[in-house]
Amino acid sequence: MGFQVRSKDEIDKILRVENIPNIFFERKGPESTPPKYSYDEVGVVIEGEINLRDETGQTAIVRPGDTFFFPRGSTITFSSDSYGVAWKCGGRVLAKI
Repeated sequence: MGFQVRSKDEIDKILRVENIPNIFFERKGPESTPPKYSYDEVGVVIEGEINLRDETGQTAIVRPGDTFFFPRGSTITFSSDSYGVAWKCGGRVLAKI
């Protein structure tokens, strides 16, 4: 299989592996329903800004170039006052060998 190239306007169409998103979008609006992470996840903000809040009340606003790490067992809530795009990667098990 060859590679794919998408313009900035088509970033939401980037190939996803087995329905696991590697690009995260947050649009202006209320906080998301917080997921509890059963795996470690790391990411970097590509554009915009994303508000993060964990189960302890710790908050951060991440912007382009900022990285984030959510350890397994974390509960993270996302929101944005405008929008945000981030690339992320989680330590999930996709198949048993």
